[in-house]
Amino acid sequence: MAGLHNVYFSYGKRKILEGLSFSVNPGECVVLAGPNGSGKSTALAILAGIFRPDSGEVYADGPIGYVPQGTALFEDMTVGDNLRFFAGMADADMQKPLPFNVEQMWKKKVSKLSGGMKKRVSIACALTGSPQLVLLDEPCASLDVEYKAELTSIVHDLKNRGCAIVYVSHDPMEVASFYDKLVYFGDSTVTYTREQLSGNPADENVFYKQFLSLFC
Repeated sequence: MAGLHNVYFSYGKRKILEGLSFSVNPGECVVLAGPNGSGKSTALAILAGIFRPDSGEVYADGPIGYVPQGTALFEDMTVGDNLRFFAGMADADMQKPLPFNVEQMWKKKVSKLSGGMKKRVSIACALTGSPQLVLLDEPCASLDVEYKAELTSIVHDLKNRGCAIVYVSHDPMEVASFYDKLVYFGDSTVTYTREQLSGNPADENVFYKQFLSLFC
């Protein structure tokens, strides 16, 4: 299990998170949604150990794979060298085949890649070493349609393997097939179950309407 309990975090005098709590279990995907600037990316960075909260508890078991909004790649290194580096950090062998046809970019410098290509490499790097907790901050940004579909398949596979996933998204249809809980960051933070937002049995049209209503 991983999550945050009663976490507070501020940038200077600006309060970003005030008593945030949520958890994610093995084999579960929790989606974070809400307006820009509401603290979703900050929550992920705290879970990843990038930021330290002002107070509260952070807990995470096992290795973590983290895909931030921006790139965490070494721009002057090749794609292959980046993948080898992150595999080494995870003390793991390179697992092939790699997702998103990343092998085709193996010898290219990251600095020469498009935004979508960098995102594909970032996700591939985050998945080296079979992480038990995967943090995805708007991972579909800049991805072509075919790779968005592949990412959906990857998330389903990670869940089946028992990974815990926290996924930031603004698009209900992007996450409709695999989310288990949704944490909405608004005036207050509220956690909804899949049954509450999608009905029972789950209906993606119901979820789409419920998702949009949260922002109204």
